[in-house]
Amino acid sequence: MFRTLVPAAAVALLALTAGTARAATTGGCGIVSAAGHSWIVVAKGVPCSRADQVVRGFASRTAHVRSGATVVVASPLGGFHCILASHGRPGGSCATPGAVKNVVWLAAS
Repeated sequence: MFRTLVPAAAVALLALTAGTARAATTGGCGIVSAAGHSWIVVAKGVPCSRADQVVRGFASRTAHVRSGATVVVASPLGGFHCILASHGRPGGSCATPGAVKNVVWLAAS
């Protein structure tokens, strides 16, 4: 499962990087300020209030992921798997298997 989780999450982060301008669209939870950064937050099947809590909880750890690294972390959401990564910009995602529900965040700058 770990081998499929990391590539899937990396693809999700790359897709988010390409679509940061669409944060105001369906699923966009807006911008959250935490750990000295602004984070673009997008959620599917998770209320934005809960997604914002997840981002605030991981913000400091996400900001400190070294460039090019991907780290699997314990999820605060039952049944979700989470990763933190830095591929151009720091970001992270928590998703259920198949990404039926997910929370994705990316540093805005």
